[in-house]
Amino acid sequence: MRAEMKHGGEGGTQNRNFPSHYCSVSHDVDLVKLLVPADTVLRRIARWWRRLCLIDPHSSLTRQVFRSDGAIKREISRHLTYFPVTIHPLSKLRFIWECLMIVTFATAFQLIPYDVMFLFRAPDYYPFTSFHVTLLVIDMICLIDIGMSFYTGTYVQRTQRVELNLKNIRKKYRRRWFWIDVVSSAPDPLITRLVPISTLDNSLLYCLHKLDFHPGCAWDFWNLISVIKIFRFRTCLRYIRRLCQRLGLRRNVTKFTTILATVLTVFHWGSCILFLVVRLVQGTDPALVDARSWTHTIPFWNQSSFHQYLECAYRTLYTVTHITHDFNESMTYDDMMVSLVYTVCGYILKIYLLAELLIFIRILFSSTSKYHENRYELSNYMRHEQLPAALQQQILEFYDIRHPKHYSRPTFIRATVGEQLFAEVRMEILGPFLRGCALFREAFTEEQLRALAVEMCYQLFMKNDIVTRWESDVAGWRASWNMIFIVSGTVAVCTSGWKEVLHLEDGEHFGELQLLFREDVVKFPNFVAVETTELYMLSREAFDAFLHPYPTLRRNLVVLATEHLHRMGQMTRDDARERLANVETVRVQSPATMTD
Repeated sequence: MRAEMKHGGEGGTQNRNFPSHYCSVSHDVDLVKLLVPADTVLRRIARWWRRLCLIDPHSSLTRQVFRSDGAIKREISRHLTYFPVTIHPLSKLRFIWECLMIVTFATAFQLIPYDVMFLFRAPDYYPFTSFHVTLLVIDMICLIDIGMSFYTGTYVQRTQRVELNLKNIRKKYRRRWFWIDVVSSAPDPLITRLVPISTLDNSLLYCLHKLDFHPGCAWDFWNLISVIKIFRFRTCLRYIRRLCQRLGLRRNVTKFTTILATVLTVFHWGSCILFLVVRLVQGTDPALVDARSWTHTIPFWNQSSFHQYLECAYRTLYTVTHITHDFNESMTYDDMMVSLVYTVCGYILKIYLLAELLIFIRILFSSTSKYHENRYELSNYMRHEQLPAALQQQILEFYDIRHPKHYSRPTFIRATVGEQLFAEVRMEILGPFLRGCALFREAFTEEQLRALAVEMCYQLFMKNDIVTRWESDVAGWRASWNMIFIVSGTVAVCTSGWKEVLHLEDGEHFGELQLLFREDVVKFPNFVAVETTELYMLSREAFDAFLHPYPTLRRNLVVLATEHLHRMGQMTRDDARERLANVETVRVQSPATMTD
């Protein structure tokens, strides 16, 4: 059995050895049309909404989690059947909402500390400006996001597991972040509008500065407590990573984006905290400011809030990026403490950025560099040979998928972990497939199945690759039959005239009878990969070597296979169609095709 790539366009001539293949079986059954009726206008809207909430099959992130069309269709079927109300975490609706939340969080993390720490005068609260409208819109979107979280499934990237059970999702959310999200999303601009202007001097920060607490300072509580929205920064980073994965960006680009967002946010909050320290320790009255303070040497308190922010941002940048300071400058004790903390944080930041840079350079000049170098040489070779554009694209796609597998060489892993552990690893992957074969399940023990799994080899086929075909007039072809287990992907079963009959998908197998009988007893149809397909193959040579010490086992297998062939021979065409129609992963074409 061997893989052959088929070439030839619509206008090209038919090649006898590599026949052109065009998928004609209607295997992409629209499960939404089958399970969601649309006989009225409202139901049509409901169907459109369900499509938005279902998994997006065209997303690159979806393809990483569910590696084949069959797995995606099973996920859609599971979603519609058992969890119809849940919004899938890999859906188009969730993608649009996460993009909106990235913009919302990025705006909130910039405006909230500025609002809490710099806007403390009466003109900053009245009148109701566009700044406050923006804050109010942010709070409303965050409240809606809380409601979305109660109806959205979760996806854990580490385990690549999708949870759609709303009961478990809501229980976990209420136990962790629900109350923090609710409190931090309170619409404090509306609360501030209800406060009389005469009480603005009794803000919470003013009370903290004077250490004179009274019930009147509680009005500023919601405004100050909104800063705990920073705890959702981790969620924002997760959305950014998921967005980069959906767009198919490289891991280095994703990491650079998250580091840049983190550094900018920390720097902005550091500038605001510097001003907060000044307000809490010295107050906002220029006449009462300590003469040693840096705010006394410049007309700081007479400036606008934006200019005050620029002054704080400059001092933060100076303190964090410089190794030392000018100690001739007169500073208060709180200035010294802030400078010390910021200097230590600056050292930590430099060490972290330097470590990330070294890791990036190491990756750039190792596997990533080798990958791009080989891909560039491959592209130059194909252009030099003037290969068709479609064939060039197919070869590059094969290289992109096959390249990561190169660093997982089974021979190296087998020599490292030993035969026993390697057999355990193989059984974790291939055990369900081998037990799913009735012939092996009835005849082999668990230890024999483990030994058989070790003898199997991995193969990758791209779209339109011929997995195997029946050619009786080709010398030596019939002696190379393999048994094939489909790990992920779709394989089309074609007649001798290359007309498709049905599709086989994840978890299915074929070819077990060819391991025991001659080719003139059992003839195979043609098998063609419909999409990128991962297979495990068991060759006849390996199977014969495995059965050589067990002659009785071979006779038992032949008897079982003969009985199976006899039952297949007695099965009518209608019975075959009925059985195929009841198999979830098989899509049958029209009955006219079955006659070929």
